[in-house]
Amino acid sequence: MTDAVKVEVRRTGRRFDAEAVLDLAADEQTVWETITDYGALPSFMPGIRACRVIERKAVGKDGERLVVEQEGEFRFLLFAQDMLVRLDIEHQRQRVADARAVSFDLGILKRRAIEVFEGRYEIAPAPSRRGAPRVQLRYTAVIGLHMTPPPAIGNVAVRHNLAAQLEAVAGEIARRTAAGAPAAKSGRRSTR
Repeated sequence: MTDAVKVEVRRTGRRFDAEAVLDLAADEQTVWETITDYGALPSFMPGIRACRVIERKAVGKDGERLVVEQEGEFRFLLFAQDMLVRLDIEHQRQRVADARAVSFDLGILKRRAIEVFEGRYEIAPAPSRRGAPRVQLRYTAVIGLHMTPPPAIGNVAVRHNLAAQLEAVAGEIARRTAAGAPAAKSGRRSTR
C-alpha cells in the first residue's frame, strides 16, 4: 500500500497544476492493469458511475489510442454536480497513460465550467523492499476553468477530489495485489 496520498496543487489564475507520487507495494503489471481497467472504474473510483471505451486502436508498436466516456459527479462539501466527460487517452508501452478531455459537461454549467483537463499516469520501478516488487506511480493533472473560483475553495476542491481518487486507485491496487491475481479485464475490450 502507500502512505496517505499527498497531492500538491499550484494555482495560476484559473489554471490548476496538480501532482502526486505514490510508492506502491505492487508489480508494474498489476498497477498498469488497474489504472487502465476502465470498465471497472465505477467499482472503486469515487464519483464515477459509468465508464466505457468507445473506441480503441493500436498506435505504433507499443501504444494505443482510446476514446473513453465517463459519467459521474463532481462533489465538494455540500456541492454535487453531475458530469459527463469524453477523454482521448493514449497508452505508451504499458508505462504512460495520457488523458485529455475532448468534451466536458458539468450539469447545469454545461461546457462553461472546464476549459481544459489533462491527466497523466507514469509508472516506474521503485527500489524493492525485502525482495517484494515496488512501483512508483506518478500522477499529474492540468485543470483550466472558464470561471475563476473563490481563492481558497479551488485549491481545496482540486486537492480533495484528486486525493480521494488516487487513494481509491492505491486501495484497488493493494486489493488486487493481495488477491495474487492479475487485474480483471472487465473494461479492456469494450467497444460498444
